[in-house]
Amino acid sequence: MQILEGHRHSLEKAIKRLDSSFFYYDLDGLKDHLIDLSSIMREDPDILLWYACKANPMSAVLKVFRNCGFGIDVASKGEIDQVLRAGINPKNMLSTGPSKSRKYLREILEEEIEIVVLESLNQAYWLDDIAKSFNKKPKVLLRVQMEWEDGVSVLGGNEITPFGEDEATWLSMDRSQTTNLDILGLHVFQWGNILETDRLEKIWRKIAEDSLTLCQKMGIEPQVLDLGGGIGIPYSNEESAVDFKDILTILKKIKNDFGWQKIWMELGRYAVGPYGHYLTQVIDKKTVRGKDLLILDGGVNHIVRPAITGQPFPVELLRKSQAETQKFQIHGPLCTALDNLGTLDLPKDTAPGDWLCFHQCGAYGFTEAMPFFLCHNLPAEVIMYEGNLMIPRTPRKAEDWLV
Repeated sequence: MQILEGHRHSLEKAIKRLDSSFFYYDLDGLKDHLIDLSSIMREDPDILLWYACKANPMSAVLKVFRNCGFGIDVASKGEIDQVLRAGINPKNMLSTGPSKSRKYLREILEEEIEIVVLESLNQAYWLDDIAKSFNKKPKVLLRVQMEWEDGVSVLGGNEITPFGEDEATWLSMDRSQTTNLDILGLHVFQWGNILETDRLEKIWRKIAEDSLTLCQKMGIEPQVLDLGGGIGIPYSNEESAVDFKDILTILKKIKNDFGWQKIWMELGRYAVGPYGHYLTQVIDKKTVRGKDLLILDGGVNHIVRPAITGQPFPVELLRKSQAETQKFQIHGPLCTALDNLGTLDLPKDTAPGDWLCFHQCGAYGFTEAMPFFLCHNLPAEVIMYEGNLMIPRTPRKAEDWLV
């Protein structure tokens, strides 16, 4: 993976202005990607895409999704507020997330969000009671946590997680306490970052079949099946990107084979991941017990995903080099061995003062990180949009938040 043609000069300009670690978002590339997705989706209007803003809630990113006609999946009051500030109509919002209190459910209705994913019997009964007081009948999906034979995922896979209820619990729901809910269907999402379309199809077919059986047992019309996300992006040169045309073919077949009226997906990583990059400077270089190490200005305080998943972001030396490559163990500035960004190939002459560019960082970057530990600078955010370089957020020092 290489720095996009035409962006090197912009990155160098941003470095001169900031002299501190930053995220760089190519919103022109993102817009083109979303236009392509929208064109593909026109083949079947019964398959609908949402943007899961937990992947990247930056307002400029949200506005690109808004302008391209995407609805937004929100999972907290903070995300609701951010999405509303970006000028997105609450009618185009889908509320997800496992922790919904009575207070939060009331706020959802107060903000006029019309579609809610319910994660528990409590949430169903609470929302019904609140809806009566509003004289509303919100549209809801019931999130189901299914059993799987094997496999682990960041969304749970076969493990027990806080997401949804099992099938037996939903079957026990007292429908007399949900008369003010318009139950559209089910939501099932337990697998993430998958690149193999045959594996995705196998998972989705099981979900579609088991969900249909559950709907029949509950007397629910199978209007909507929400499959969440799960489509991966390549983090190494050995991996290939997923073609969404193949995904649409699979979804259309599943919809027709099992009789679902609509299929929804909430894209995060696949939608925005390739259009973000993280830039940080090499501070030190050393060899310890035969291992070559680079110590950077920023690490998991800015991009924590490698420490969580063990899968690093691909990296590139910003300046051009003719030197052979070698493996470096790359660490950030924190006083913990967890601050490890992976062992990756870089030119042998990489040295203190050089800048590194990590790719595929448009999703699950800064807002997933641990920014306050050790009180280093927060990263800046830089965007390229319609050929213009903009810096909506400059670096923040510890004095800006410490008391």
